[in-house]
Amino acid sequence: MLPRSFYFLRHGETDWNKEGRLQGHVDIPLNETGRNQARLSIPILQKYPIDRIISSPLSRALETAQIVNELLQKPLIIDERLRERHFGLYEGKTGPEIDQWKAENPGLILPIDPETGLTSPPGGETYQQLRDRVFQLKNEILTMHQDESILFVAHGGVYQLLFSALAQKAGQQMTKSPNAKPFHFVRNGPLEWELLHLE
Repeated sequence: MLPRSFYFLRHGETDWNKEGRLQGHVDIPLNETGRNQARLSIPILQKYPIDRIISSPLSRALETAQIVNELLQKPLIIDERLRERHFGLYEGKTGPEIDQWKAENPGLILPIDPETGLTSPPGGETYQQLRDRVFQLKNEILTMHQDESILFVAHGGVYQLLFSALAQKAGQQMTKSPNAKPFHFVRNGPLEWELLHLE
């Protein structure tokens, strides 16, 4: 049996999102805009047959899931494997600050990852480590709950991983994951995935 299709919701906005800072494992809470974004996603999600919610434990994702679930009233499971990627020494930095750090610390920059074409963050997770834990969780949950429609509530890095591994291989172009905008990853065949923006 093919792994099931599933729904995905990125957390609402945080102050660090507004500032363009990498959050990673730093537990930054939602701001009021983020809470409102989560509330606005509820009428959209109510249109779809969601049976269970799986959330990252980081407060920005978990509070998003809890806000959504105030009306959906579905079983909510917290799983560490849905955390954002650990960005090591880059956490808390903006893009220009990371560029400055690289210029000042050329000897600490790691080799380029052949899968992404980018360097891994010093002291953080590799792309392979992120992929292994996220796909272990996805496959486990979708196998365990084969008769249910699952909503994963997580982070931008998790979304990018899922898109790259699934939808992009099916020929779709990478799209951003706006805060608290729901998506549906639809399985159409062994190697055929389609990403739908829900409205």
